[in-house]
Amino acid sequence: MKEWKELIEWSQQGDEQSTLKIIRKVEPKIKKSLKQTLSQDRENLEQELIIKTIKIIQSFDTNQVPGFWEFMNKSEKLS
Repeated sequence: MKEWKELIEWSQQGDEQSTLKIIRKVEPKIKKSLKQTLSQDRENLEQELIIKTIKIIQSFDTNQVPGFWEFMNKSEKLS
C-alpha cells in the first residue's frame, strides 16, 4: 500500500515515470475487462480508460483514502 501511495503522490507532483508505473500496474486489469467488449472498440476504450485513470490519480487524496465503494463512486462521477 505504501508503494501505491508514494507513486500517486509522485505522479501528482509531475513525475511521469510514477504515472507510467501506475498505468503498467493496472493495465492487465484494463485489458482483462476489455475482453468483454467488441474487438474493434478495444483500442479506443483502452485509451479512454488510461486517460480516466490518470485523471483519478491526479484528483486522488492519499490522506483521505476512501473505501472501495467510495472510490468506485468517485471514479464514476469523473467520467
